[in-house]
Parts: sequence; C-alpha cells; structure tokens
Amino acid sequence: MISMVTETEYALALDAAKFRSTNSVWNELMLNDPWSVGYVTTLIELKPFSEKEEWEAFYYRSGEEREVIISRWDEATQAALQDTLLIKRDRNYVRGLNWNLKNLNTQFGRTRDRLHEKGEILYSHVKGNGYGLTVDECVECVRFRVICETWNGVIIRERNTVKTLQALYPQVEFRKVEGVIDHSYAVDYEAYEGGMLRYALQVKPRSYTGNATYLLNARQANSRKNQLYKARFGAPVYDIISDYKGNILNTEVLKNL
Repeated sequence: MISMVTETEYALALDAAKFRSTNSVWNELMLNDPWSVGYVTTLIELKPFSEKEEWEAFYYRSGEEREVIISRWDEATQAALQDTLLIKRDRNYVRGLNWNLKNLNTQFGRTRDRLHEKGEILYSHVKGNGYGLTVDECVECVRFRVICETWNGVIIRERNTVKTLQALYPQVEFRKVEGVIDHSYAVDYEAYEGGMLRYALQVKPRSYTGNATYLLNARQANSRKNQLYKARFGAPVYDIISDYKGNILNTEVLKNL
C-alpha cells in the first residue's frame, strides 16, 4: 500500500495564460518525448525523495552523468544524441540506434544548460504568438513541464490517488508501470487481483478534460495508445481524474473498477 504524500507541490511562477500558450508547440515539437527529456516518470521513481528540491537536483545530476558518457563517443554520434528535434525529423534513424545509445537519452535526465536550449527552441516558435514571451519565460516553461509537473503529477497526485483507490479496493494491488509502458500506452498503473491483471489506469488532473485543441489531440492520442494496450495485454484502461489530495473527480468511473 502506498502511503499519503504530504510534500508541497511546485507552483507555477509564470502567468498561466502565457504558460498555456506554449502547450501546443511544446507537443508539436515533441520536446516532451523521452528522447528529449528522458523517461521522467521512471527517473522520479528511482529513489525516494524527501522534498521536491532533492528530485530536481537529482534530475540535473543525472543529466551531468549523461554528458560525460556522451562525450566519449565520436562527434557524429554526439551531435545526433544532443539533437532534441531529431526524433521529430527522423524517427527511423532513432529507432535504428542500438539500445545502449538510445538509453543515453531515455534513461538519464538533462542538465540546466540542456533545458535552457529547449527553452530557446520553444521561444523561437512562440515569440510571435501575442503573449510577449521572453526566452527566460520559455526556459521556465520547459523546467516546469519537465521537473515540476512530474513531481506534482507522480509524487503528489498519482500516489495520493492510488491511496484513495487502495482504501476503496483493498483486494487490488496497484503497480506503477515503467516509463516505457507509460509512454507507449498512456498507462500509469496496472491493477492486479489474485495475481491477474484486471485493468490499467491513467491518472490525470481536472485540466485534462478541457476543450482546447491540444487537449483534444492529447486525449485522442492517448485513447489510441490505450487501445494498443488492451490489444496487447487484454485489459482495459480507465482515466482517473483527480486532484493533488487524491480526491477522485470523475466518480462515475469507479463502477468499472
């Protein structure tokens, strides 16, 4: 059973409208892909963090380790691994890389400098969107999505939500999935009863239910991934909408569990 998490969440320091104005470009550029930032939901589970600052420092240290390892490769390989947008331009090339090379991007964090580069890329695509965003604000958008939303979503909302579900269904074992499963199938937890997989869950905030175009696209993409999961594992995927305290907001879904 997962205990209640009482750590404080990260607060968005930017104007919320400015932040939201970068959402669609962030997704279109695939800056959120594990190739670009690593499997953050796996990285944050690698060790227990007593506070959010410890998690942030760990992520940057992991990025520094990655830089050291990458520096040992030839220049062409280094350039490919450091190319944030490569997976958008040439996915086949990325798929063709050997496991060890891909791991340098997916299994490690990033340095502050690398996040700053992503902020500059983001700025180059949103600087004329009417919100007057600066480079520094775009860098903060990147940091908040990679570092802060991972903490808020995984450590606070997800775990508290699972604690709520565990109290409702004590006979069920909820297992956190690895980052590759999360990314491939849009699944956060698998539910087992009597050692058998019964269903999977995707835990999302209230904002996920909005009508903005990028949210509609995200839900459609996740639905396709959920169908792939069902086809492969024979279990349905349910969305759980909850707040940071673990309160379930779409209670109608509980009848399916």
